[in-house]
Amino acid sequence: MAAPLSAGGRCPAFALGLLLLLLLTGTPTGVAAAVRGHPKSQGISLSSNWACGRRGVEGRVLGGVPAPEGKWPWQVSVHYAGFHVCGGSILNEYWVLSAAHCFDRDKSVKAYDVYVGLKNLKVAGNDTQWFEVNQVILHPMYQVNHPIGGDVALVQLKSRIVFSESVLPICLPPPEVNLTGGVECWATGWGLVSQRGATSDELQEAQLPLIPVPLCQILYGHRSYILPNMLCAGDIWNRKTVCEGDSGGPLVCEFNRSWLQIGIVSWGRGCAYPLFPGVYARVPYFASWIYYNIKTTPLPVEPMPSLCPELGATLTVLVAMLAGPPVL
Repeated sequence: MAAPLSAGGRCPAFALGLLLLLLLTGTPTGVAAAVRGHPKSQGISLSSNWACGRRGVEGRVLGGVPAPEGKWPWQVSVHYAGFHVCGGSILNEYWVLSAAHCFDRDKSVKAYDVYVGLKNLKVAGNDTQWFEVNQVILHPMYQVNHPIGGDVALVQLKSRIVFSESVLPICLPPPEVNLTGGVECWATGWGLVSQRGATSDELQEAQLPLIPVPLCQILYGHRSYILPNMLCAGDIWNRKTVCEGDSGGPLVCEFNRSWLQIGIVSWGRGCAYPLFPGVYARVPYFASWIYYNIKTTPLPVEPMPSLCPELGATLTVLVAMLAGPPVL
């Protein structure tokens, strides 16, 4: 298991006061966070308590620009052995959507970490949360036909994501969503930002037009390369596309003021060849499979929170004091 980003490893100061209050009063205390509500979304929400596809902030990927903090609240960074390897997106409190090829069979699930509320890979923000992975479900088409098609992975976390204005779920599109209109679509990620292999720790964003499948098949030179469960997007004239490190990240489009994820970064002919658009797993094609697996997979059994050393020592002293005077 990789160590989380530096977000201060010390116990929060208020925890001591809370513990004292609990011990002295003997009454259970509940803590709730009030966050501004969001109107109902146009897409399929997998979170029962939160509307999906709504941003708290209204508004590089190759050719992209740094994304404002909180603009893409569903963005996920998947780490392996302490290093960013792929992107992903939040579906609900326990589930993240990513690409199957990010989870090679020879890699241990225990070595993966998931970060939400993250903008800079080296600095944890106020809304950054770190999670261990409970299990990964790969689409059976990928498992059988790898590397052709089915490049979809569902990642279940060991504990619940806490939503806020900067951490929110994305909507799933209905299977019949119309992708032929002039919708606004964006890709986000921490992949390469230049053809020479330069990287950026800052989350990048780029607006990318959808490429019709027949044109994409012509550009790649063979119809069999682009399957019905794929779609293409990229700004081939301005050399904007996804690149290495963006895999698993979301391609989202705005429909009636709601953001729906219609693609998962899957593969391409390399960002050094801008005439070849990025190829994505077509999320509407897999929407029913995603929904079924999330609804039928049991939630993980969350462990009881453990006291940090300082709190443990304080608890021991307080219990001894409340039990009575010490006998010498």
